[in-house]
Amino acid sequence: MSARRLPRRRWWRRALAARPAVVSALGRPDDAMAAVEAEYRAVLADRPEWADDSAVLRFHLEQSVAPALGVYRALRRAGTDVVPARAEVMALVEAQMAPALAVVGLLDRMHLPFRSLRALTRRLVPRMFPAAGFTIDWTRDDDRALAFDFSACHYLRLLRHYGAAELTPVFCHGDELAYERMPRSVRFTRLGTMATGAPRCDFTLRPARPGGAGAPP
Repeated sequence: MSARRLPRRRWWRRALAARPAVVSALGRPDDAMAAVEAEYRAVLADRPEWADDSAVLRFHLEQSVAPALGVYRALRRAGTDVVPARAEVMALVEAQMAPALAVVGLLDRMHLPFRSLRALTRRLVPRMFPAAGFTIDWTRDDDRALAFDFSACHYLRLLRHYGAAELTPVFCHGDELAYERMPRSVRFTRLGTMATGAPRCDFTLRPARPGGAGAPP
């Protein structure tokens, strides 16, 4: 497992080379890739047993957490402070999410009503975030709102295992980017995340009135 290469290697090489702060800290593309891939392999070599409890959890580690953590560790090892290192990782994660966000944006062109998006969300969320790593509490599901809380998060647990819990908000931000790109028929709100000290990560989707105002509770 420790001999694995960074997934989407060509994309990462271009993305790293396009970030001046990364180039300044890690050097030319070949050097930056070597540093990040070394950290990526170290992350996988130290993977906890429970990270392999399902294929989906392995995907979260190998395709999402480990590449971002590899960049973060490489920057920190090169002397970059926590805040700017995390900012660089957040920018790279945003760029990596661009194709997926474009797909989410297509839902808007389909003019799906809230009831359809509510049913789609209820079906997809448990598949993408299985019970082996995430605890989801569905708190409301009707024609006025779909609300659910995460009270256990595989990402937070993983990053605590690696001593980098401060990186978790990067992935919370990714959630927010995705839900904010939902069709205009839906309004997403959130009060807090466990990564920033809240007791749970809450998600609320409501139907939007014409003009963007939310429907009353």
